[in-house]
Amino acid sequence: MIFLPKSRFKPGAFLIMILSFVLVGFINVITEDIALFNLFFIPLLLAAVCFDVWGGVLVSLGAAIVLLLFVDNVFFSQIVILALVMLAVGLILGQMSKKRKEDHDRLEHLSMVDRLTGLYNYGYFIDRIEEEKERADRFGSKLSLIMLDVDFFKPFNDKFGHEKGNTLIKEMTKIINEQVRVVDVVARYGAEEFAIILPNTSGEAAEVAERIRRAIEEADFEGEKMTLSAGVATYPTDADDELDLIDRADQALNLSKTNGRNLVSVYSKDLPNKNEGS
Repeated sequence: MIFLPKSRFKPGAFLIMILSFVLVGFINVITEDIALFNLFFIPLLLAAVCFDVWGGVLVSLGAAIVLLLFVDNVFFSQIVILALVMLAVGLILGQMSKKRKEDHDRLEHLSMVDRLTGLYNYGYFIDRIEEEKERADRFGSKLSLIMLDVDFFKPFNDKFGHEKGNTLIKEMTKIINEQVRVVDVVARYGAEEFAIILPNTSGEAAEVAERIRRAIEEADFEGEKMTLSAGVATYPTDADDELDLIDRADQALNLSKTNGRNLVSVYSKDLPNKNEGS
């Protein structure tokens, strides 16, 4: 599971920048008035804001080329000075824009992830499973969900303390991530609960859950052995929508815990309601 940053390319802004550059260039060529060269700061500003440093650099060079090739009554020294001024402004604006976007991306990333594990948090999980359900509807594909719960986590916490409990959760996170695909979405669903969204997956989800269960069972957590229980459900086979899918996977997880834990259970329609288990 990896985080994929959103694309920063904005076709609308790019088109406006190009049109403004062409218009300003045309005005400069027609009038041959060096004072109107300042109009190039309009596409320069757009380029720097939308495309950071490289946008400012390219527009600055483009403006200098327009003057050099098409405007006759401008000395080369003037072109150099104007180009350097534009380049400096473009670099400054581009750096400011880049820093602003990096700060925005960092805040957006923090709002989506769990600080302890680095996994997606509950809020992002809910948004993402809705998106994946819509994608499954659009392409007629399957969508599976694995719910995981660390067995006897509270007694472990009470015995060894919260710090070691946090270490345990982080180590389990690493093991879980090693067993899933890049396209799968792993989230921290609760204090000791994980959820895994598996796009375009049906029966294979139970195999993934079993691999995770076995890997956790075989791992050594600073001298301690731990296990987890899992529940698996698939949309649209088992559920009508994304919330129903969560409920079905939770029912299967509840069955694993009821039957002794350290198990993987797959939802079926004859399962008891989750509130009937313990």
